[in-house]
Amino acid sequence: MRILDCQFRPGSPRPASSVPCILSRLKIPRFIFAVTGLVALALLKLTITAGGQALGARKIFPNLTDNIERPLRYRPDGADFVIENGREFFNRSLYGGNTAFRVDGGDKPEFLLYLPGRGGNLRLGIRSSTGTKWLHEAGNIVTRYRPGELLYEIRDPLLSDRGVLRIAVLAYDQTEGMIVRAESTDTSPGLELIWAYGGANGQRGARDGDIGTERVPISEYFQLQPEFCRDNTCELTPGSFTLHAKSATILGLAPAAATLALADAIHWNDLNTLLNAPAKSSPVLPVIVGRAPLRAGQPLLLSLQRIASDSLAAEELATYREVSADRAGIKRDPAKLSLPPVFNPADLPRLFEETEQHFTTLRNRVTVDTPDPFLNAAVGALNVAADAVWDAPENAIMHGAIAWRTKLLGWRGPYLLDALGWHERARAHLIYWAGRQNTDPIPDNLPPPEEGSNLARRESALHSNGDLSNSHYDMNLVYIDALFRHLRWTGDLELAKKMWPVVERHLAWERRLFRREFGPEKLPLYEAYAVIWASDDLQYSGGGTAHASAYNYWHNKMAARIAPLVGADPAPYLREAEFIARAMRELLWLPDRGMFAESKDWLGLQRVHPSAALWTFYHTMD
Repeated sequence: MRILDCQFRPGSPRPASSVPCILSRLKIPRFIFAVTGLVALALLKLTITAGGQALGARKIFPNLTDNIERPLRYRPDGADFVIENGREFFNRSLYGGNTAFRVDGGDKPEFLLYLPGRGGNLRLGIRSSTGTKWLHEAGNIVTRYRPGELLYEIRDPLLSDRGVLRIAVLAYDQTEGMIVRAESTDTSPGLELIWAYGGANGQRGARDGDIGTERVPISEYFQLQPEFCRDNTCELTPGSFTLHAKSATILGLAPAAATLALADAIHWNDLNTLLNAPAKSSPVLPVIVGRAPLRAGQPLLLSLQRIASDSLAAEELATYREVSADRAGIKRDPAKLSLPPVFNPADLPRLFEETEQHFTTLRNRVTVDTPDPFLNAAVGALNVAADAVWDAPENAIMHGAIAWRTKLLGWRGPYLLDALGWHERARAHLIYWAGRQNTDPIPDNLPPPEEGSNLARRESALHSNGDLSNSHYDMNLVYIDALFRHLRWTGDLELAKKMWPVVERHLAWERRLFRREFGPEKLPLYEAYAVIWASDDLQYSGGGTAHASAYNYWHNKMAARIAPLVGADPAPYLREAEFIARAMRELLWLPDRGMFAESKDWLGLQRVHPSAALWTFYHTMD
């Protein structure tokens, strides 16, 4: 199969933003992976299999269920990931629209609205003539993550011998909120769906509730505690309820036949008492309890919607702000958050269908058909996750969709936009960061490393003319890489001209800070100073590395290609690219292994480190 490249053609129309130009030429669905490590793993597996001895491997040990400590709990089923009677709560996020809001669900059917900060727990249950039960305690629960949706198939004696209750949960893409559909078949007469909601106190975790970052597991951390309901006030009206908290106002729309009441949160874990305790007009720790009859073939819809006029989005956590220093003239105020008007109960069926169709379209934006069912299913999840890291109020890619949801430049996010056809988003992201580039006068001399960073860096040198992120990383490198790849995808000559000064300043900054000359010919290799996703655990002591040199080789080559189109001289960039290529081949290539070394020391004997990492394999190939 021939993969076509989009060349620069001055004056030619740009490809339609809905379809990447490469993908539009292919008859068979293919995925141009923005997360290059996924492809690299497959390629490395092929390389090892074909010539394992060259890499020193004597035997292949694949990860199988009988030889790994923690077997996979989820199995792929078409586009879904499935688990039966899973144990986890809140380990699967549903991303709705392009804001920081999300709904955390999991193997068990209980849900947390995250604003960011706790926006309240929604717990579901059933009541029949023979008893009551929370759904997370049901006898059998099959959970499906269909990217963008959580689907539950529940069986329990309370439903009848053949009874099945199906729950579908979606986070709205139109606003901040969620919608639940419950439908039963072959269930006992008189069955009721029960729900309870409350506990919106706005509390945020150390890193917004990411798995492994809180003091206790997420399944425990996001459980409702009665104290979370303090200072919440609730209003009940026929068919709806409103929870008021300092952090948000949440409107609930219930089925037409629903009965609503207030209960005391101290009974949250005791469904019988929660339903039957004497009613209070205004509990100190209020939760809203609802119930509605479940009849076979008649689905029930329950909606929770954040309502507000224009307000500010959530502020960054201090943890996030600390990694990027403030700089004069650069504002970091939260963006405005605008929410649509309240939904009408009569519109819930239509809203559910539209939301479901939105995520169906999103997860099928790019598909693959391979012999590996895990890979086939993973691509749909990647599509949804790629959309989740785009923030519409900020008009930029965020560093993460849960933890580190902040405008921290760098790593893999921006590649996703062009690979999935969101070229206008990519353009907006690139232009935003271009406006943050340091344009101060270039210092006459580089100051020495500072003892406070163990002689690893000097902040004033990093944050000089050409720097983009004002952080303790070289996040320039991946940004410029994403910029060049965007220009290749789109052929946007106008943007190339606009960005040319940004490119010039960046390449000069890289040469000034990270270029290392070796040997009598002074061939250049580039130091990898925190330039890739693995950087937090890499130290090269100023030496030249294969992956950073490969980046700089290609960037200089691309600059030489673009220069004539923007009226600049390509010669300096072409010359630097040629020197880097020579340096890599003469100083880092290991002919006995058929691969590049990881790095070459700048100090001492300037030895080469032959045990190259996976990133050296795939970044050099890229």
